Amino acid sequence: MMITVAAAAAALAGAGQQAAERPEKAPPGGADGPPTTAVYDGSAGQLDVPALRVAGAAIDIDGEIDEAVWADAPVLTGFTQFDPVEGVPATQRTEARVLLTDDAIYFAVTAWDDVQDGIRATLGDRDSFGFSDDFVRFVLDTFDDSRRGYVIMVNPLGVQQDGLWVVGGGQRRRWGPPIDWNPDFVWDSGGRIFDGGYSVEVRVPLKSIRFPSVPVQDWGLQIERRIARNGYRESWAPVTADVANQMEQFGTLTGLRDLSPGLFLEINPVQTFSRQGAYDSDAGAFRREGIDGDFGFNVTYGITSNLTLDGTYNPDFSQVEADAGQIAVNERFALFLREKRPFFLEGTEIFQLPRQLVYTRSIVNPVVGAKLQGKIGSFNAGYLGALDEVGDSDDPDGKENAVVNLLRLRRDLGSTSNIGMVYTDRASGQDRFNRVLGVDGRFQLKQRYTVTLLAAGSRTSQGDPGAVSGGLLGAQVERSGRNFRFELGGSDISNDFVAGSGFIRRTGVAQVGADASYNFRGRPGDLIESWGPRLEAEGLWTHDDFRARRRPQESGFELGGSVSLRGNITVFGNYSRSYYRFGADAYDGLFFTDADGLRHVFRPGRSLFQGLGSGTIFFWVNTFDRVRGNVRLTRSESPLFDFITDTPVDIADSWSGNASLNLFPTTSLSAELGVRHTSLFRKRDGSLYSRATIPRARAQYQFNRALYIRTILEYGSQSRGALLTPEDGRQVSYCSAGSCVELEGTESNDFSVEALLGYEPTPGTVFFLGYTRRMEDTEAFRFREVRPEAEGVFVKLSYRFRG
Repeated sequence: MMITVAAAAAALAGAGQQAAERPEKAPPGGADGPPTTAVYDGSAGQLDVPALRVAGAAIDIDGEIDEAVWADAPVLTGFTQFDPVEGVPATQRTEARVLLTDDAIYFAVTAWDDVQDGIRATLGDRDSFGFSDDFVRFVLDTFDDSRRGYVIMVNPLGVQQDGLWVVGGGQRRRWGPPIDWNPDFVWDSGGRIFDGGYSVEVRVPLKSIRFPSVPVQDWGLQIERRIARNGYRESWAPVTADVANQMEQFGTLTGLRDLSPGLFLEINPVQTFSRQGAYDSDAGAFRREGIDGDFGFNVTYGITSNLTLDGTYNPDFSQVEADAGQIAVNERFALFLREKRPFFLEGTEIFQLPRQLVYTRSIVNPVVGAKLQGKIGSFNAGYLGALDEVGDSDDPDGKENAVVNLLRLRRDLGSTSNIGMVYTDRASGQDRFNRVLGVDGRFQLKQRYTVTLLAAGSRTSQGDPGAVSGGLLGAQVERSGRNFRFELGGSDISNDFVAGSGFIRRTGVAQVGADASYNFRGRPGDLIESWGPRLEAEGLWTHDDFRARRRPQESGFELGGSVSLRGNITVFGNYSRSYYRFGADAYDGLFFTDADGLRHVFRPGRSLFQGLGSGTIFFWVNTFDRVRGNVRLTRSESPLFDFITDTPVDIADSWSGNASLNLFPTTSLSAELGVRHTSLFRKRDGSLYSRATIPRARAQYQFNRALYIRTILEYGSQSRGALLTPEDGRQVSYCSAGSCVELEGTESNDFSVEALLGYEPTPGTVFFLGYTRRMEDTEAFRFREVRPEAEGVFVKLSYRFRG
């Protein structure tokens, strides 16, 4: 018997607020859907969906698809699986509906599931469920150019996650599509679980997205579903990895007419209060400062539906938890830290390049900033300017203001290719500046192959004796494939290249690498659903050696593979060999002192750093409903690097690993327990060179989708010994201009506690009350004499006014 939407709604009336946790008797929409509705079967290639425009639709976004207006909305069905197996029918039935009003686009999805209690859903905070829960994902390519799409995700309880799908964004992603999860948009969602599945409703205001200013337009559309218990991923428009750009395979929402966001003006004032305290060991008590208040605001104005202007004054860092601890005891280069400030996150996809020539976290303490971005025809443009106050703000003589200007242009070519340019300028007066000009291109050939090119030059001055110039060249070729894929790329960065507004981990080097893999696929439900080997090789030269065609300074290869087992269990493993060839001049300045106190030049034997082996195994288990986790173990022979000259001095046996356990005792309570560890023992005598252990615990209770309380405990124990000669264990020192520095060890045992009460009904509208306390343990994990170091309390109030 056919069941209409209205009839199903009547049967489900009175479910109340606990519908998400109490299964109902029947799914909304019925078993077969309304009889008069147009159906678009994705598996049959019915991918062009005429947009249904409804005037004055009153839809309550609660996850109950009970409004009569849904009965006439087109139904999108015929989902197919694309992971782990491509092209087979979906294991579970999914139906989606879409309609349009004057001010928003609406989606409704009914996702059936024939496994009793098989649905996974947690009532977490925003952007928290991508790896843990079932979800439905909508991707809107509003410019229909297969280059950029809005990603709207919702779990069975209506919890939100969103981002931007940016093709060729510059970030290497071996797993999953190129989605930047940092941006947050304003939209509404609701979800509920019933007996035999779940349903969700979504409303995306036109004010929240950008689209062309034309009378009639089409939008690219994809709808995906993930089943968390087995990791299966299904989509309405069939996709294959044989096509490099997955957005080319999307369906189309056609005939959208006279779209307008109306007046788009957002004002987001932010007020924070904080009180800091430092422990005075002599007095045996904290000395607390007065309450420090800080005000800032962000403004966004929609000049047109595809061009926006943003401004900020004293932008809030909006960091409600500290950057997770990273092991740095044998780290040769700077650590990358994610951007978290809302003003810098919005619209940053235009500044993504093959190498990170724009890194907004280099703007450390912005006073004011402005940003203009949008797309006009085939041109994407973005400008960001800021006044960065660096130095000691309490010392007028130590304060320095830097003016930062970032400009990016990109032009679409053909169906999916583009070319672009970038210019960055950071100047602080007194002939101190850094300027970078770069051009880049991404070219897709025969759908399967992608060629990426980048060339950039820098001009840098620190005052006397004048400016220096440097250059960067990069190229990469990729082949996408359902089974076989490969990647070949290289870069050459000169010694004097400086990206003052970017993040280039290492300069003065040239690098060439290749990566190839093959994936064998089974059938859904097989013990081995997919597996395959992978081979990677890499060589690294100094810039001068590369130009002179000498042998590489560092080289290596890696043979690995992965196996995906039934029950959402994945195993990765690899074995690698590394080779280091440093010339004698690389050790200039390094000395050791003999037993008689005489200083000698240090030069290790070349054969010491040849053929160093390393092996890693990684397990990821996502089988169980309430407990999930992963473990990684690595055993390797590791060079011990001098942190001044960046050359290997000694060699060590290294053991490292990390483990993470995710717990979901109830729908509202979640916890994460994790630990990272590394130990390095000198090869010569087995003595300990360094050890780092960082355990971390995070627990969160969600009262509802907006209100939560969170606690984080982290202990960071890191120690590093002195660098010794590999032959007889003599202390190594670095000498320059008549003075010497002993390359001695360091030790720290820090312990921190963070607590946060948060209320965040929509992005930009928040209330935070937080407390942090940092302590020092005199001995690692002894807790016998824990010394307090600092503490702080902060309050943040913010409201997003939208016109």
